[in-house]
Amino acid sequence: MFSASSAQAFEGDAKNGKKLFKQNCASCHKLDKKLVGPALTGVTDKYSEEWLLAWIRNNAELRASGDDDANAIFEEYNGSVMSAFPALSDQDIFDILQYTIEGDQKVVPVAADGSTVVVAESKDYSKQITIGLGLLLFVMVMLLARMKNTLRLVNGQDPVSILDEAGWFWGRLINNKGFVTVATVLVTVLFLNQAYWWMSGIGVEQKYQPEQPIAFSHALHAGQNEIDCNYCHSSARHSKHSGIPSANVCMNCHMYVDGSEITDETGNLKYDGEGSPEIAKIYAAIGWDSENREYIEDYEQQPIKWIRIHNLPDLAYFNHSQHVTAGQLECQECHGPVETMEEVYQYSELTMGWCINCHRETEVQFEKNGYYQDFHEELTEKYHDEKITAEKIGGTECGKCHY
Repeated sequence: MFSASSAQAFEGDAKNGKKLFKQNCASCHKLDKKLVGPALTGVTDKYSEEWLLAWIRNNAELRASGDDDANAIFEEYNGSVMSAFPALSDQDIFDILQYTIEGDQKVVPVAADGSTVVVAESKDYSKQITIGLGLLLFVMVMLLARMKNTLRLVNGQDPVSILDEAGWFWGRLINNKGFVTVATVLVTVLFLNQAYWWMSGIGVEQKYQPEQPIAFSHALHAGQNEIDCNYCHSSARHSKHSGIPSANVCMNCHMYVDGSEITDETGNLKYDGEGSPEIAKIYAAIGWDSENREYIEDYEQQPIKWIRIHNLPDLAYFNHSQHVTAGQLECQECHGPVETMEEVYQYSELTMGWCINCHRETEVQFEKNGYYQDFHEELTEKYHDEKITAEKIGGTECGKCHY
């Protein structure tokens, strides 16, 4: 059987395997869950290396040979035909299999100077809140115990010794007014403190990663194919919003690229006739006949219901063009390494404190920047050789973002 140890014997390169996986497999497979085909984590524990080589290179041929496992998979997935990959060498396949074993390695962001960027983790206050609630419950029990005799007297019953009911130690504590007062104040302060920090975190959606209606891979488009972010999000250069690209933008490429393209031994593109099911969703939304390569007349187009990930509150104003065009910032400054993300998630906190810290640290880009041309001499004369940050041109004034 193919295992981690045997993969090392073939010197499988997981890094190259990941690249090959994105090129050849990602449209139908994920490592950790079913897509069009099965999840691939653990596949090397189920089948031998010889079987995997035969299956990946030409599964139709393997099924035709009467192989039970091949035909069982074919039936399980309702006759979905897996593409053949004759151009992949044995080593390419071993690299892909090694990637299924190792999985995705955590990407460590690196700054321009080569230093490691420390990403703030979202704070979890659930433990503190649980402790606070427990202490509050304890104080309430003590107060109720003290009130019990009062209620008995009101009802004409004889009082009961708290010492007898709660035990000597707990009874002494309950009867000690000073202890009850201090404990009540302490628990109240702790509870209010934790409640404040918990409420401060409402709306902070760092690492928010909803499942989208189409499995669009930024790693494939922005990473592997090196498509500029502004090609799809063109309004980021001249508008407040970066905008969600319409299906027409997708069709600029996918009118010709339908996911059926494979590369032969000479490196030339050819077609296997099996298009990507994700690209087919774009065709269904816009009304594109992929066989005749033409738009369907009188077709009622259906909008693609993308789920918004980055969303600031209404009380905060943010302008993409001011940051992208005037500030000359890269998209990754706020959105993280999107070129490595299969599924995009909220990378940064996007809180007020996070924005202010950025304005205090980010230097204004004057060189070859017409936006600040008339402003440059004035600021240079005022600050001389000092680093001119966004803060020094009003970047921390309340009215810049809240008005």
